[in-house]
Amino acid sequence: MTDFTIRLATPEDRKEIFNVHRDSVHNLCSEQYTEEQINMWLDGRDPDVYLPAIERGELWVAVSDGSILGFVEAEGNEITKLFVSGAAAGAGVGKALMMKAIGYIRQDGKVRIYLEATTTARDFYRKLGFVETGTGTFSRGGAAVSVEIVKMELV
Repeated sequence: MTDFTIRLATPEDRKEIFNVHRDSVHNLCSEQYTEEQINMWLDGRDPDVYLPAIERGELWVAVSDGSILGFVEAEGNEITKLFVSGAAAGAGVGKALMMKAIGYIRQDGKVRIYLEATTTARDFYRKLGFVETGTGTFSRGGAAVSVEIVKMELV
């Protein structure tokens, strides 16, 4: 699966982006997080949640044969989302998307780049040069359950 391109996402992509997001969380995070945590993580999301980033021109997709394999979203000097479908994991899609987002952030002269990683993705980001700066939790809508995260920075 080395034959893919990266392009800016369009509003028409949002349903497929949503499906990749769900697939990624279900297929790649189930060893580190419980079903209850995963359900909380995805609760209340719908395809329109990606529109603001698409409209800002800060969401890119990796595409192969007309299908979206993954996506990355940036805002300011933070990478806010990176998700790759379970089938595309390990094929260089995530790294290529990260390089696109890092290049975009750095073109504005920003030196530090931040993100909050899942424990699943911690080693992936370390390999790209990110270092841990702290830990925390993430929850949606006042849920009683939360997801452990790692705060990371690339200088």
